Amino acid sequence: MKCGPNTLIVVVLMSSVLWAQTGGRQADDSRSDVKRELPIPSGEYGVGRQALDLTDNTHPDSPSSISGGHRELMVYIWYPARQSSSKSDSEYFPFAADIDKDPKYKEAAHGIFGASWPMIVDGSVHAHAVTDARPVVGAQFPVVLFFPGYSSTTFSYTVQIENLVSYGYVVVAVEDTNGSGMVRFSDGRIGLLQSPPPSPSPSTDPLQAMIASAQQGTQTGAEHARYVLNALKKITPLSKIMNFSRVGVVGHSAGGTLAARACQIDPRIKVCISEDGEVNPVGAFFDYPDHNSMQQPFLFIQVEHNPTDEELARMHESRTKWNEFLAHEQWQLHQCGKGSYLIRLHRPGMGHSSFSDGPVLSARDNEQAAIALENLRQTEELEKAFLDKYLKDVSTPIFGRTDTTPQGITIEPIDK
Repeated sequence: MKCGPNTLIVVVLMSSVLWAQTGGRQADDSRSDVKRELPIPSGEYGVGRQALDLTDNTHPDSPSSISGGHRELMVYIWYPARQSSSKSDSEYFPFAADIDKDPKYKEAAHGIFGASWPMIVDGSVHAHAVTDARPVVGAQFPVVLFFPGYSSTTFSYTVQIENLVSYGYVVVAVEDTNGSGMVRFSDGRIGLLQSPPPSPSPSTDPLQAMIASAQQGTQTGAEHARYVLNALKKITPLSKIMNFSRVGVVGHSAGGTLAARACQIDPRIKVCISEDGEVNPVGAFFDYPDHNSMQQPFLFIQVEHNPTDEELARMHESRTKWNEFLAHEQWQLHQCGKGSYLIRLHRPGMGHSSFSDGPVLSARDNEQAAIALENLRQTEELEKAFLDKYLKDVSTPIFGRTDTTPQGITIEPIDK
């Protein structure tokens, strides 16, 4: 998603509230007969889900945080489990019914999920994962760290996470109150999204101050990714089924920007995917003083948007500045590792929130829900093929032949 300088915060800081701002309103007017079930994962494995509460002692938290000390993270490990014939699905958002009883947190949840929240509370929308299910034994699976868009939660991406896990991946979804809209910790405390940290260097230009603040927050998030990767080996029995020599990172929106930075600072990560995570007017990702380039294969997926002169004028951006932004973005991408790709999405109904469950759950009618599901399925297949290629050494025709590219999708190899 691209936007003008005055709307930078939409991508970096506020992107995932689109579910509540647009989808939520749509759901208010929807018919009661719209099918809102999330699709069953299509792979061979069942899906287990386990919660893990971690404290990153290398990073002090803000004075307003509920931890009052160092940065506390809530990590959800989604892993291949034995298929079960009994119906024992998990809550979509853990302890949703309890959260809904508190007016403060109920309001926050509505801000994240919009009109879908009551369905989450009553269980009509649920996950297919089974909490603390018995993992598949006798095998190790690639590990994928996942980061949501700013102000969202990792549960907003349940469909893509569950489906990837069902094909033999362990997905480690990371939440903290500097990025996620609402985090429930293991002892019942609930943390809401904190204000972005102040700019590390004072600036009289509001845009530059915003960029500096978001850039610092992205750096901190990338360091959390490194910390989580270190901690997993030591504190969870599920580490036995994780192949730490095959690690990838995926993120949506601001989480995609974070994923790119994590790849730059941690060579243990072998592959990186950014879901519509570019930052206008900066580029595909932030530029840091260390000038670290991404050596790993990078998949940059963006929803195509070619603004008219009138749209640029409304964003207070000139065509010259826009073209400079695009040129720098291309330069950044060509510094990425061998085997990188740029994917442009121009399918009907495709938008910035299409990587999440929001458009499916908030659809006005069954036709719109079917379009949202198909868009989500297409992005799932593209990302799975990319991860299979570099974490499982499985070749795929999607990235080798243009005649296999689905309609409404453009795939461009990026060469150094």
